[in-house]
Amino acid sequence: MAIFLITIMALIVTTISQLQESSGEMEALDILSTRAFYAAESGAQAGLVDALNEGSSSCGDVEDRTLTFDEAGLKSCTAEIRCNPSGGAVVIRSEGACGSGAREAVRTVEVKAR
Repeated sequence: MAIFLITIMALIVTTISQLQESSGEMEALDILSTRAFYAAESGAQAGLVDALNEGSSSCGDVEDRTLTFDEAGLKSCTAEIRCNPSGGAVVIRSEGACGSGAREAVRTVEVKAR
């Protein structure tokens, strides 16, 4: 009977340990995802500033621009900015990326301004 109880307790402890490890991994990926979103949003804002300074129908020097962030919250994140003129407006597409390999999060923000 004691061996049975020890085996059951070991299974419970192993299951709880695996759940906690999985939960920690999900939390880390959620944080990376949030950071990637803010990197993409920052890139879109920087692209809008550059595009609108050139005129409302021109992309200026926005095309194929990549920002690398050194600030504490976005350290090691990048934002690739693309701009397309669209009938008197500009469409800024920014792709933020944080992390690398299996632990990489990528988010995209698209903004249209006239």
